[in-house]
Amino acid sequence: KTQLRKPDPPYDNHLTGARRKKAMNRNGLTTSIGMGLHAFSKDELETIHRGACHILKHTGVLVEMEEAAERFGSAGALVVKKGSNWLVKIPEWMVTDSLSSVAKSVTYYARDPAKDFYMEKGHVGFSTFGEQVNLIDLKTRQYRNTIKEDCNNVYRLVDALDGLAWCQRTVCPGDKKAASQAVHNFESLITHNSKHITIGMVDKKSVETIVKMAAAAMGGMDQLRERPICTCSCCVTSPLTLATQCCETLIAALEAGINVDIMAMALSGGTGPVTLAGTIVQTIAEHLAGLVLAQAVKKGSCVTFGSCSTIMDLKTGLTSVGAPEWSMVGTAIAKMAQYYGIPCRIGAGVSDSKAPDAQAGYEFCFNVLPIALSGANMVFGAGGLETGLTFDYAKLIMDHECITNIHKLISGVKVDQESMALNLIDEIGPGGSYLTHDHTFQHTRSQSQAVVFDRKTRAQWLQSSNGKNLTEMAYEKARQIIENHKPVGLRPGAKKTIKDLLEEFEADVAGN
Repeated sequence: KTQLRKPDPPYDNHLTGARRKKAMNRNGLTTSIGMGLHAFSKDELETIHRGACHILKHTGVLVEMEEAAERFGSAGALVVKKGSNWLVKIPEWMVTDSLSSVAKSVTYYARDPAKDFYMEKGHVGFSTFGEQVNLIDLKTRQYRNTIKEDCNNVYRLVDALDGLAWCQRTVCPGDKKAASQAVHNFESLITHNSKHITIGMVDKKSVETIVKMAAAAMGGMDQLRERPICTCSCCVTSPLTLATQCCETLIAALEAGINVDIMAMALSGGTGPVTLAGTIVQTIAEHLAGLVLAQAVKKGSCVTFGSCSTIMDLKTGLTSVGAPEWSMVGTAIAKMAQYYGIPCRIGAGVSDSKAPDAQAGYEFCFNVLPIALSGANMVFGAGGLETGLTFDYAKLIMDHECITNIHKLISGVKVDQESMALNLIDEIGPGGSYLTHDHTFQHTRSQSQAVVFDRKTRAQWLQSSNGKNLTEMAYEKARQIIENHKPVGLRPGAKKTIKDLLEEFEADVAGN
């Protein structure tokens, strides 16, 4: 169901007036929901919540890290040793207490303050998928593994695209040692991009180095704590397991003053029930387990719900992200996040296709649109092919244009005396023309615009582009941006400090 409605009031009012409007308009084309999707009733959302609480209390979650198990136990959970791990059962009162203390809004601060992204109710932003290990080369069009230089190019492109609200760890520096890839990736992110950064930080030592790099970019730890410019993504292992990596990075990030998101990736029919409702309730239970741990570590900390839960295609045994179920589950997680009053980051828009073709375009639009209409704060998946294994420049450019159109759609139709233009209609009258009227000139930019999508006549298209198709135009656009865009530079001395930290980390990895 869709309807026209007024946007809900924001629940983070630390910016007001012209400053808020300017920031919202500049980064991510962030707009309040005007057209919305109402996919679940309040009773259904409450039923999902009760089901998740039942799982946490009776089934429990497996925790691999002793310190995390101890923190659960100290906060009031029942903790039982199970082999080399711990089974943690979380009572409902702990869930309720954690939900009441978690921050109800998160600002994704950027190195460039003009690009701050406000995770407010009713505001939607977009970004790329991550971390992809292959790409289609921009020059040769050949499929190959990603390297560090690709990171630099992709993050410069993301920084330039106004419709993208933050910068995800998009591609992997595959030419670097596995143990140092996260730190190399962050060095590329912080140097070639000025938007907020989300990245999986791998382990405690990587978190510590990444935090030092971020502090260097911000001018010190105090400045970083005031404006945390990166978020640590902590991935739950489905079904219902908090692995050592997830626990270790979550604890280290929160103690360093960095926000976290809890990312769940259940596969319906594989690592989650084949019924979508079962996968949804398990995903929520996994989110809540991470949320409770985060609040046990640091009361009042900022936590974002993240989801990439979808189906396992039972014919092939492969993950399917192009399937409509990805969007259906993501919409449910977004609505549950709104039910709890906390921000969310939902994966959508990656294609199962292996090329930037019609399938890729269709799958991006029909998966992203429902989640955007549902009011998810962050939607990530632009540029992704082959179930998220492969990045493509043309797909990112095409997805970005689709994003700007989706923003136009979800902003809705403003209906008031000014927008109905009754006086103008009276003035023009039957048989008149609006084309040359000053009112039309003043509002021209309110219309959607085509950049690489084509709205010309065939003759104009042939003359302007020599008949190039959309994909070729998109590759050309990406190449032009990478060659010409220069992100906001780092503060004096920060680049050297970051480089020294990277070299120190690499030396330590080599020594071990």
